[in-house]
Amino acid sequence: MPMKTIDITFLKKIPIFTGLSDAQLAKVMRIMRVESVDEGASIIREHEHGTDMFILLSGEVEVSKTLLLKIAGRGLDQRDKMLQKLSAADYAFFGEMGLFDERSERSASIIALTACDIAVIAKDDFFRLADSDTELGYKILRNIVRIISVRLEKNNRDVLKLTTALSLALER
Repeated sequence: MPMKTIDITFLKKIPIFTGLSDAQLAKVMRIMRVESVDEGASIIREHEHGTDMFILLSGEVEVSKTLLLKIAGRGLDQRDKMLQKLSAADYAFFGEMGLFDERSERSASIIALTACDIAVIAKDDFFRLADSDTELGYKILRNIVRIISVRLEKNNRDVLKLTTALSLALER
């Protein structure tokens, strides 16, 4: 299967690139490298450090987090909990938080459910581009902040629901 190429029409649909001109998107394309990932391969591992951001060009991935479970008579058991499936048709991207702090840990694992092509943007390349074209950098960073804010709000609601459910279960 030939490696997918990146085109501006596809990039325009990626939420972090909202509001960018064709010329700005062409600049972004120049800092991307395309990689093929085999089915079952790990793209991001939870708790590892990483500074690359990824755009899913083709295929489907699974987002999962590790759960620590106490199993009666066996102690602690570690299992992955699938949180979400993403496909290229979703105009998915991930790893964007790695652009901001190389000491931070990846918050989830990303595993290829099918053979995938991904575009990789390295932190240093991204910030060199953002520094050289501040309007482009501002637009992408504004979009990333907006997206992270929405995700944080959803996670806060989920934590509240889980905390409420746990409190009710413990009261019984």
